[in-house]
Amino acid sequence: MTHPFHPYSGQCGVCIAKRGNRAGKRWLLRFDDAQICSVPPQWTDAATLDLEVVAGGGRALCGLTDLLALSELVAQLMSQRTETRAKRRKGNYAANVKEKTPQMPWRLR
Repeated sequence: MTHPFHPYSGQCGVCIAKRGNRAGKRWLLRFDDAQICSVPPQWTDAATLDLEVVAGGGRALCGLTDLLALSELVAQLMSQRTETRAKRRKGNYAANVKEKTPQMPWRLR
């Protein structure tokens, strides 16, 4: 186990199964105390090294594909934000506010 924050970091486990789900590939590792953990292969020394991490000397927090996915998410959130602001401005016109304001059954004198 090579992940620095995993409880079994630095220990050797036996791969007993390989699975996959929406999050990606997972390996089931059994350790000396008979505990079984499901971990991504990137957390082990058996996985191939990411070339971006190797080229960056381990300094990069994320890779190019992560940055592209982040930029798409930010663009999507910004477009939702501008749409929400436009709807809010449209609903604040005096005519709309007067229609939506509850009318009192009596008049003040």
